[in-house]
Amino acid sequence: MMIQILRMAVALAAIVFWTNAHATDWLIAGRSTAIEPGQPLILEVVRPESSDWPESLHLRLQDAAGSESVELQQTALLTHGNPHRRIYHAHAIRHYSGVVTASLDGLPSNRFLLMAAGELDAGQQEETVVYCEPCPLPENNAPTIVLAQPGDQPALAAHEASYFLVGNTSDRDTDARFQISFKYRLFDPEGIFGRYSPLLSNLYFTYTQTSLWDLGEDSSPFRDTSYRPGLFYEWAGSGKPLMPDEWRIGLEHESNGRSEEDSRSIDIAYLKPSWHLDFADGKRLSLMPKIVHYLDKSDNPDIQRYRGYVDWIARYGREDGLVVEGLYRQGTAGYATGQIDLSYPISEKIFARTGSFVHLQLFSGYGETLLEYDRKRESQIRLGISISR
Repeated sequence: MMIQILRMAVALAAIVFWTNAHATDWLIAGRSTAIEPGQPLILEVVRPESSDWPESLHLRLQDAAGSESVELQQTALLTHGNPHRRIYHAHAIRHYSGVVTASLDGLPSNRFLLMAAGELDAGQQEETVVYCEPCPLPENNAPTIVLAQPGDQPALAAHEASYFLVGNTSDRDTDARFQISFKYRLFDPEGIFGRYSPLLSNLYFTYTQTSLWDLGEDSSPFRDTSYRPGLFYEWAGSGKPLMPDEWRIGLEHESNGRSEEDSRSIDIAYLKPSWHLDFADGKRLSLMPKIVHYLDKSDNPDIQRYRGYVDWIARYGREDGLVVEGLYRQGTAGYATGQIDLSYPISEKIFARTGSFVHLQLFSGYGETLLEYDRKRESQIRLGISISR
């Protein structure tokens, strides 16, 4: 009962703060009464007629324990036909408790009240403003670079999932598959090079290592291991309807570290556009096809017959709940491969996408290892733990 009263009080106070703001003040309102680190906070911002839109806006969030300032990023949604209104999103970094006040940092604005997500019942995060209709962005639709900001995320962060999974199939005894994967931002935005050229702060080094371990065989040998170092650069899309929300272009080397007949390696360049669709309950659907060009495949010249030229990747769920991710490959010779990963948190996350998760993986098709890129194994189900997803 107390939770329901708090929720109603926060929603009512938000409306009061909105309606009582001065005409010369900036106005802000949120689409939800809840705030949670790692989850997008969607805001509508209205500027006074006497002011212009600044190059950047920052939101000041404060609870009883302290405050922080986070940068607002403009989304592709604008209020239809009104140049004075825009939709922004932000991601809180701190963990909050109780009532949180939000206001524009450095500008005269109303205060908007939120509550830490842990203080609200699950599924009870009501909207406080009406959704705006989408409309095209202004005529300047050139892609914009999203610069890394201090505190957005640590320099070392999750790339692909890191896990340890165990399973078995009818054609072999118990085996394990484990993977470690991370990305590292090479130039800090507050470092010497980042200050001199802010565009460098979007350059990342990546490393992913995947091993298959035959636990049921004598001496428990490793069947194969793939090593994948790489580089990528990312930037934001133009915001035009149907265009990607993010772009990533990169180079990647993959090899199994063996010699002579068992040696396998490829070098690729790739382009990875991403589309994101956010839902009111905090869930997100992401489509992230990875379009590949083979720079060198001399150790396995027909690998495109089994892997093709596109990894079709989709992801759906909440970062604090169940996440489902799927991968599909179609080789030029018709050989198909599919993988589905389901994960659910079993401990509080450390950073975004990082914590402890129970992890179920289903694999079917070709090339579970680079050595076996042209061999098909029976469908595999493995269960275990992941520390990032």
